[in-house]
Amino acid sequence: MFTSRIFITAGFFASLFFIQEIIFNQIHFLIGGFSIYLAIVITWIAMESRNGALISGFIAGFFLDLSPNIFSPFGQWALVLTVMAYLVSVNREGLGDLVSRPLTLSLVVGVGVTITLVTYLITSAILGEQLISFFPALQELTGNLIWTLILAPLYLPIVGKFHQFTLSSRDI
Repeated sequence: MFTSRIFITAGFFASLFFIQEIIFNQIHFLIGGFSIYLAIVITWIAMESRNGALISGFIAGFFLDLSPNIFSPFGQWALVLTVMAYLVSVNREGLGDLVSRPLTLSLVVGVGVTITLVTYLITSAILGEQLISFFPALQELTGNLIWTLILAPLYLPIVGKFHQFTLSSRDI
């Protein structure tokens, strides 16, 4: 990933972070919450090369660490999203071209967001943070998976077009 793409990615994630904090955190979704930020970040990571995915995961995690709504140690989200970026980028190669297969991409994104949230809960428990009980956490994870899959036809094409726009001739 070239330096110019790093700045474009950071700017995109920063604006997306503000949209998540200002708009989507104010909406109470049925069953559980929905994080447009995580859905788009995992989509972006699934479209990147391995190095680009790791850099994107770290940048996205850094912005989530800045959230005033999250009471976790600084760097926890950066660690979780960097690990998830690695896992998605390694396993993405076995799935083929995800851009031409939107159903597979939406399933990868839905499962990726859910595994990201589970990994965050596990690392929070390891770090000794106070967690919610099992059934509310399960309800939140299930709701997030459902909303990620339902809203996938809306954000997948937009993210795909913007990702293609940011690629240079050397990246294609």
